[in-house]
Amino acid sequence: MASIFAGEAKDLIDRANRPQSLIITIYGAYSRSLGGWLSSGAIVSLCAELDVDEASVRSALSRFKRRGILISKTQNGVQGYALSAEARKTFELGDTRVLERREAPRDEGWVLVAFSIPEKNRALRYQLRSRLIRVGFAQVTGGLWIAPRQLTNDVTALSKSLNIEKHMSIFSAHHLAFQTTPSAVAEWWDLDGIGSMYKSFSATVRPVLKKWFTKKISKPDPLEAFVDYTKVLTNWRHVPYFDPGLPSEYLPKNWAGFSAMESFFKIHDLLAIPALNYFHSVAGKAEVKKKR
Repeated sequence: MASIFAGEAKDLIDRANRPQSLIITIYGAYSRSLGGWLSSGAIVSLCAELDVDEASVRSALSRFKRRGILISKTQNGVQGYALSAEARKTFELGDTRVLERREAPRDEGWVLVAFSIPEKNRALRYQLRSRLIRVGFAQVTGGLWIAPRQLTNDVTALSKSLNIEKHMSIFSAHHLAFQTTPSAVAEWWDLDGIGSMYKSFSATVRPVLKKWFTKKISKPDPLEAFVDYTKVLTNWRHVPYFDPGLPSEYLPKNWAGFSAMESFFKIHDLLAIPALNYFHSVAGKAEVKKKR
């Protein structure tokens, strides 16, 4: 598990410059305010502001279409791409995890997941294990996985998305013996690895904080807000999924997640609305230009 987190932490350094990652952020953060559809011209124009060339954008769009994330759709005579129903559902489920402040909860027990997937479906088993890690679960042993109880809805949605309900059982539980709960938690989760992801995010966001908060800026420039917020959100949206949201008494002192979260929401509160306004101005202009 440590290698997974180490790779993800390193990946945060350059994720915000990848066309695929930026396009997913544009669709998730902005397009749903316009119904989930964007003209091809709008996507190209927005990505140009993020230093992504048109050929890279169109290549990424084709891949998303093949994967069923986007659907090619003409609207009012204008060619573009819309979110698929499955992608829209994924974004809606993720809004709470990514865009709401998470308070460290009290210890209200745990959700346990037990599964047994036939050997002939080994690829599905590997996929499930990877997805469990990526929503914050930890492996206790074999096919038994654990997370704080508040992730029950996450794992229920995951099981339905993979169509594996017949192979899985979900329980609520309390930890009774024989280790202390903090020591057990430290074995189940790679807290150092999760912490390294938060530290990596904080390092990438530091220049943005310095830019916007060294001097008090009450009215951000919309284009600058769009560029900076889109890149920050592209990095941030992956991080909360690996963090199960453990009670604070089970976390290391000076947990890096707290400061990283404050940094993100400080930027979010200042830049999210100006960024959305810029998006609307470009998306609208691109559509009008195409119609002419």
